[in-house]
Amino acid sequence: MTLLTLSLKDLLRKPARSLLTVAGVALASATLFSLLSFNRGYDVSLKKEMADSGIDMLVSTEGCPMEAASLALHGGEIPKFLPESRLPAIRAVPGVRAVTGMLIFSAQGEGNRTDLFYGVDDEFYKLRTNWKLNGHWFTDDHSIILGAEAARVEKRDVGDKIYFPEIDTEFKVTGIVARTGSEDDGFFFIPLKTAQKVFHKEGKLTGAGVNIADVTTQLDSVKDGIERIPDVYVVTAQQMIQQILQLVGSSKTLMFAVLLIALVIAVVGVLNTVLMSVMEKLREFGYMRCIGAPPGSVFQIVLIETVSLCLAGGLLGVTVGALGSSLADTLIRGVLPYAPGGKMVVFDPRVFVLTLAVAVGIGALAGLYPSWRASSVPPMEAVRNE
Repeated sequence: MTLLTLSLKDLLRKPARSLLTVAGVALASATLFSLLSFNRGYDVSLKKEMADSGIDMLVSTEGCPMEAASLALHGGEIPKFLPESRLPAIRAVPGVRAVTGMLIFSAQGEGNRTDLFYGVDDEFYKLRTNWKLNGHWFTDDHSIILGAEAARVEKRDVGDKIYFPEIDTEFKVTGIVARTGSEDDGFFFIPLKTAQKVFHKEGKLTGAGVNIADVTTQLDSVKDGIERIPDVYVVTAQQMIQQILQLVGSSKTLMFAVLLIALVIAVVGVLNTVLMSVMEKLREFGYMRCIGAPPGSVFQIVLIETVSLCLAGGLLGVTVGALGSSLADTLIRGVLPYAPGGKMVVFDPRVFVLTLAVAVGIGALAGLYPSWRASSVPPMEAVRNE
């Protein structure tokens, strides 16, 4: 009979206790797997969202650059506006490939619903290279393009008309953007001039997105050139990413603190289970020593038992974490100050391996003392009460 067989038989003696221990390790492993997957997926999703926007830098009125950057990605209103008259000067800066003006506003719709309107120009569409448009671009001032989610909620298709009582304006749907997984899915896109007229902001912009011909070599020179224009402020895509990562840093710290607590509880739970098992079987270990079992074999039996519990819990936890990634994604979005579009909790083989390694490490750590305690049982323990 092998040491592994002996260990597994010991675990099956108390199935309820073993299952509860596995469940505790699985909970810690699922938490670890989800948070590590999120930590990597968040950065990837954020960078992808910035890249898909086609905007290498955002120009806004001085004093509110980060607010304008956030609104350009997620919608909303801004208290200060960029004069549209600044666009020609921005386009004239060497290295600028394209400039798109944007006016973003929200309006209270029916049933306390908030409708997000995104006034855009033709350059905006050219920069959205990730878009798959069903239909076509604006044909006149009363055209509208719906994000995939907006079209689903409104139950509209290309060619339908849609009326917004909050702004007393009717539009004809000329296109619907295929689902992108970003905030674009919930927007109503209308011509920039129409947005300025409807919201009484003629000649004003939330901000201007700038696309650079060669980001690698021209980013700094373009930024310096634009900042020479009066009353403007420039935020690069990299600065936006860094600022957002700083904003979510405290939330990440809190989540990993919860993870640490879960891991400590898992270690204590495994230690308690295995130690109880060892104390119940002291006489058995004494008999094993009487028939010639070396202390090392006894040590290995208990350690294998502990590691097996944690490995089973790790595999269960990773499976639960992977299957529940959508739920974890939703829960994490609820505590973050800024959540990019797309899936943030993504499966990564390296995270899978790391989670199992931590689970096995928990078993090895928790099993050291019980294994030593079992291996140090003297042979006389078996006959003490005979």
